[in-house]
Amino acid sequence: MLEQTNFLDLPVDILYLIFPYLDVASFVALTSTCTALHQTDIAQHAPYWSSAARNTFRVPNQPVVENDGRRWQKMYRRLMKDSRSFTWGNNDRTCLGHGQQMHMGAPFGRGGIGPAGRRRPALRARQHVSWPTQMENVEPLGIIADMQCGGWSTILLTSKGGLYGVGVMNGMIVNQPAKSTPTRLCYPAGLPHPNERYEPASAIKQFSAGRCHVLALSDSGYIWCWSHINMAALQVKFLNVDTVVRQYTSASARGYVKKVVAGWAKSAALVVGTGIVVWEPVHRNARQSEGEEDAVLVLETAICPGTDFQKHARLFEPSAASAEIGEVENFICLEHYVLFNTHLGKIYAAKITWNAQSKALDDVRELPLEADGEVKFATDVQGSFRSFAIFAKDGTVYTGTQDDHLHRLFHPLPQDAAFSLHRIHALQKSQVISIAFGDYHFHALHAPGYITSYGTEPQSCGCLGLGGHGDPEGRIRGLRYNGIGGDGRLVPHASLHGRRIWFEEEKQKWITFLTSGGQDPEEAKERMRMLSEPNVQGEISEWVEQEGNAWEEKYGASSVTKGDDDLGTYFALSVTAAGWHSGALVLVNEAKANKIREACLEPIEEPTDDKTADESERPTQEEQMDDRGLLNRALDYAGDLVRWFNGSPRTDPTGPNFRDPNDPNAFVNPQNHGAVSEGGRPYVWAHDSFPRLRLANGDEMPGEVEFSEWRAGRPEWEGKIEGY
Repeated sequence: MLEQTNFLDLPVDILYLIFPYLDVASFVALTSTCTALHQTDIAQHAPYWSSAARNTFRVPNQPVVENDGRRWQKMYRRLMKDSRSFTWGNNDRTCLGHGQQMHMGAPFGRGGIGPAGRRRPALRARQHVSWPTQMENVEPLGIIADMQCGGWSTILLTSKGGLYGVGVMNGMIVNQPAKSTPTRLCYPAGLPHPNERYEPASAIKQFSAGRCHVLALSDSGYIWCWSHINMAALQVKFLNVDTVVRQYTSASARGYVKKVVAGWAKSAALVVGTGIVVWEPVHRNARQSEGEEDAVLVLETAICPGTDFQKHARLFEPSAASAEIGEVENFICLEHYVLFNTHLGKIYAAKITWNAQSKALDDVRELPLEADGEVKFATDVQGSFRSFAIFAKDGTVYTGTQDDHLHRLFHPLPQDAAFSLHRIHALQKSQVISIAFGDYHFHALHAPGYITSYGTEPQSCGCLGLGGHGDPEGRIRGLRYNGIGGDGRLVPHASLHGRRIWFEEEKQKWITFLTSGGQDPEEAKERMRMLSEPNVQGEISEWVEQEGNAWEEKYGASSVTKGDDDLGTYFALSVTAAGWHSGALVLVNEAKANKIREACLEPIEEPTDDKTADESERPTQEEQMDDRGLLNRALDYAGDLVRWFNGSPRTDPTGPNFRDPNDPNAFVNPQNHGAVSEGGRPYVWAHDSFPRLRLANGDEMPGEVEFSEWRAGRPEWEGKIEGY
C-alpha cells in the first residue's frame, strides 16, 4: 500500500504549478487554512496575483513591479469598486471628458442679462483644467482597466474589453463633432461590443492610442484600427506577414501577436517569428458604407531587422544576428524611430525610412547605457512622439529625445560629445514604474502610488496638473510663466524631488488660501512679492510640497489608515499623457477621503448649557457683521494683491464693475479664497499665515509671524541644481 502524502509535503514548486488553476476565492480559501500556506511568499504569490489582476480586469502589466505580489493583491481587491478616471490639461475638443460647467457673469462667462439686471449663468466647457478632475459619465461603463490619451482624445478600456472615447480621433479634420461623454468605439456589423456580449474577436486585451488613430488587439488575436470616433473599426491584415487568429494560441507560436503600438504617424506590432512590423495607419473612407468592408489588407510593411529571436522557439530558427540582440520584451514607436529592449538587458533603436523609394527600418543600433563606469541592465523602454525613457535594473531612469539623442546616434558630428542620456535626480531610484510623455511635458508614476510632473506647460494649459494655469496658485507649486498666458516651466528646484500631482480638492482650497495671503495678506505682501525671485520661489514651493505630501499624516492618518489596506487614499494605478493633456487611473478610498475631508474642517461647537441648540448655533448680528467685515477686508486686499500680480488695476467700488462682497460669485467671497468650505464651515488652516522661511543662502524672509519649520528638513540644493 502506498504511503499517503499530505498536501503540505509537496514541494513548493508543485504548489506554484497548482495555483494558476484556482480562482481567487479558492486560492484565498486555500492559503487561509493554515499558517504554512498563509506565509507571504505563498499567500501573496506575485505571479498568481499579477495574472489574476491582469486577466480579471485587463490591467496592463507593469514590468518594474511585476514581482510585487502584495501590490497586485491589494490592487485586485480595490479594483472592484474604487477605480476613478481623472484628466487635466488643455480641453481642446472636450478631450478631457468634462461636461459643461456653469459660470456666472464676466469674466467667467457670457450668459447675458436676466431679470432684475442679474447676469445669467453661461454654460461652456472649461478650456484649461489645471487640477485633476474626474471624467463624467464613466460609472455606467463598469470597471475601467486602462486609459490612454491620444492627440485630441482620451480612450478608456473596461474590464469587459470594451473601448470608449471622448474628444475626437483626429483633430486635423475640421467640423468633426467632439464627444464630451464616453462613446463606444464600435465594430463592423455582426460583431457585438464587449459590454453587450463577450466575443473573443472584439474583446480587447491591449490597446494603444496614437496621435490620430487607435490600435487594439483582441482576445482571439485580431488587430483593430479606429481612425474616427464615430466609425466602425477596420481589421488589419498583412500581405507579407503571417499572423494567427486563435484565442488559445501559445504565446511562443509563430504568428502570435504580442503587442500593438499606435505611434505618431505609424502603426506597429510585435509578431512572434517575424519581429517588429511597421505600417501606415489604415483609415475608413467616410463616404463609403461601413457595411462594405470590415478589413484592410496592408500591402506595404517594414520589419525591424534582428527582432525575430525567441528564447523558447522550437518550430523556427531565428537569425544569428537576432540571437545576439536577444528577445524583444517591449518596444515603442516614436515619430521617426523604433526603440526596443531585449531580455539581455540591451536597448536598440532603428530609424524609420518611409518614402516613395523605400519603406524600411534602416539599421539597428544599440544605445550605450553606462553610468559611473558601469554598464546598466535595461528592463523596460517607454515613450511617445519624440521623447522616451529607459529603465535600468538598479533603479536608474534615463530620459531622452529623438532630436537630441537618437538623431546624433545615427548622424554623429565630429564636435559631438560621447552619447549620454539625461538622468533627472527625482527619478533616480525612486521606484518609478512608468513615464507618460506629452508634447512638452511628462509624468512619472511611482510604486507607492503617486505621480510627479516635469517639463513645460504650453500656454499655461494646466497639463502639469499642479494648479494655477498662470495664477499665483501655480507659482507657489514652482511654475514660472513667460508673460500673460505664456508657457509655464518648473523651477530647477523641482528636479530634486519632483512635484506631485494632488487629487484632494481640499489641497486645492489650501493652496488657494496661501496664495491669497493667508490670514493676514497685509503682513504677507512682501513675502508674496518674493515669489518673483526664482530661488525664493523654489524654496517656498518645496516647503509647500513637503506639507502637501504629508496631508494624511497631518489630518488623522493614525486613525484613518489602520487595517490591512495601506495603499493610500488616492493610489494611482497608471498615468497617461499626449499633446497638451494628461490623465490617470486612480484607486480612491472614499471612506478614508471622507474622514480626512472632515478633519480639514473646524469642529462644530457643541451647544452650551445656558443656551438652546438653536441659540448657540446662531451668532449675534454684531458677531456676524464683525466677522464678515474683517474677513472681507482681508480678502479684498488679497484680491488687490492677486490683481497686482496679474498687472490689473483694482476694481473701483463706485464703478459699474464693482461686485457685492456678499455675492457668492464675488471675488472677495471667502469660499473663493480657500478659507471656508462650500457648506460654510471654516477650514482648519483659516488662521495660518503665508509661509516665512529662513532661506538656504542665510537670508530671512520679512514678516511678523513665526518662521515656518521644514517638515522633512530643508533640502540640500548646492551642487544639485543650477544657481547653487
